[in-house]
Amino acid sequence: MQAPRQRNEPSERQRQPRVRGGTFSALRYRNYRLLWFGTIFMSAGTWIQQVTLGWLAYELTGSPVQVSIVLGLRALPMLGAPIAGVIADKFDRRIVLLLDQGYLAFLAIGFALILQVGLLELWHLHAFSFLTGAGWALNNPLRQTLVGNSVPRERLMNAIALNSMAFNSMRMIGPGVAGGMIALLGPEVNFLLQAVMYGAVVLLVIPFRAEFAEGREGRKQQSPFADLREGLAYVVREPVPRYAIVLSLIPTLTLMAFIQTQMPVFVAEDLGDSEGALLGFMYVGMGVGGFVGAVLVARFHTVQHKGMLSLVGVAGAAVAVLALSQVDVWWQAWGILVVQQLFFIMVMTTNNTILQSVTPDYMRGRVMGIYMLDVGMQPLGGVIAGLLAEDYGVSTAWLMGGAVGLVMVVLVTAAAPQFRRLRL
Repeated sequence: MQAPRQRNEPSERQRQPRVRGGTFSALRYRNYRLLWFGTIFMSAGTWIQQVTLGWLAYELTGSPVQVSIVLGLRALPMLGAPIAGVIADKFDRRIVLLLDQGYLAFLAIGFALILQVGLLELWHLHAFSFLTGAGWALNNPLRQTLVGNSVPRERLMNAIALNSMAFNSMRMIGPGVAGGMIALLGPEVNFLLQAVMYGAVVLLVIPFRAEFAEGREGRKQQSPFADLREGLAYVVREPVPRYAIVLSLIPTLTLMAFIQTQMPVFVAEDLGDSEGALLGFMYVGMGVGGFVGAVLVARFHTVQHKGMLSLVGVAGAAVAVLALSQVDVWWQAWGILVVQQLFFIMVMTTNNTILQSVTPDYMRGRVMGIYMLDVGMQPLGGVIAGLLAEDYGVSTAWLMGGAVGLVMVVLVTAAAPQFRRLRL
């Protein structure tokens, strides 16, 4: 028989440490601060490179198709992200990240030299884009995993949201910097600037230490193929990680891929801006929405009903795409894009938090690698969007994408009660 609790004795709930809120609470941890500032430099380099590569491809060929190919080649290596996850679990994550950042800086310097001496050919763009994408395919799972090693579990959602905030702030700033540098100093300077930024990331990663890595000791000594198979089996077997990954794939394939690939066509045909002056403004709106969404998630990171939060986020993003398909006024489209990106960031941040919270550290790299497959599959969604837009128009393609996304989230909600009731 259990002894009665004394009147002044705290309850079990009261004995648990309170989690103090705060929008920037994860930045109290030194190792996370190192990663966060590194994310700022890395993201700035990413957006500067994306704009400059697209500009070079069009200048060299005059072909919108080649622009899509060059930029699409960067995402293709992300299909190998599960292999990168095996590497993240098998070796020292900090050392691998240092080597990867050095590799990316070396590529940027080499490409800048090709531009400087005037030897650029189309195959250089293809090769550089693919090789850089391979570096990012390793970098992204590593960075996400190290975020989980830099803060305690109760700060994880706040840390992931702040990372997203850093990325989206550079999404608003980076393209403008890239365009200005191209006009003033030439495109080769952008790649030298990118190499400098990657060098800064190296300096920030050197003193990093994985302070929170509980569960790392559970890893088996086995072949890389067995490691990969174990990670895949874990995701298939465990319902919470499985549905978190599915709920990340839905908005990426049916919503984001549709919007990002067809935005130039929408601006030209539906908004009537054939010169493209509104195109950059639309992308800025997406960056604003992502930034605001990340700030809100960071501020309210203590919300426990994370399963329902993810489901609501996917539904909200799908409804926003449905609304976008019905407008042809620029300020309405801009406002809807802000809302859509807010919901999208909420979904991705929440699912990232769920995966890192329920996955043991020795498996975390592989699970995050599988999670990153959505980036590699985004070109597939873009191709589907392009085919639909060609036959039926952009608005109808977006209507179909939003409808499919909404139906799928309803099905997941009905089929996954454990995920729906998840509290972390």
